[in-house]
Amino acid sequence: MTKLSIEQMLYLLYTVAYSDEGTVTQGTVKEHLSKELKKNADDIYNNLYQQNLLDSPKRRRISVTEEGRKALVANLQTTDYEFDSSKGQKVLNTLLHCLKLTSLKDYVSSVTIEDMDFDTFVEKFKELYFAERKQQELRGVVAIRSQDICQKFSEKNTISQSNLDNYFNKLKSTGKVFAVTEKDEELIQWVE
Repeated sequence: MTKLSIEQMLYLLYTVAYSDEGTVTQGTVKEHLSKELKKNADDIYNNLYQQNLLDSPKRRRISVTEEGRKALVANLQTTDYEFDSSKGQKVLNTLLHCLKLTSLKDYVSSVTIEDMDFDTFVEKFKELYFAERKQQELRGVVAIRSQDICQKFSEKNTISQSNLDNYFNKLKSTGKVFAVTEKDEELIQWVE
């Protein structure tokens, strides 16, 4: 679990609370933060972005990644922070939603699990690979991109980016996965 400071937790909470269709501007988040937090809002954003807890799909618009949401829920479970703001129902509704997520056994267990070992990674990655391959075969063309499948894997599993990269490179170096680069994209195939 990623341990967040109070400032980081609040920034993620406000990002989720004020997001429309999944994204919000940095200015909107900053506007709703307390005066003390507004001063450091850019530093907080940069730190969360570097940890892959925030994403910026469009210029100046941000969204919370799945890893960020899990970190937020896990940190809200253990925080001693007391809200003293009268900032409205959006933050309260977001808090209630996060509390509902904590009651979902699958979500909570995925939040609290630390990184997985290599054998578990191989098993889950292979399962995801063949599910993706089956879907693509139904469409008629199979082209499994490394970047896409690694992104899907990280969305479905709790694993640090460094372990994901290391384990994926180990798959290639041990010959479990064959990789070829074509048009600046790495395509992979599971070796039977």
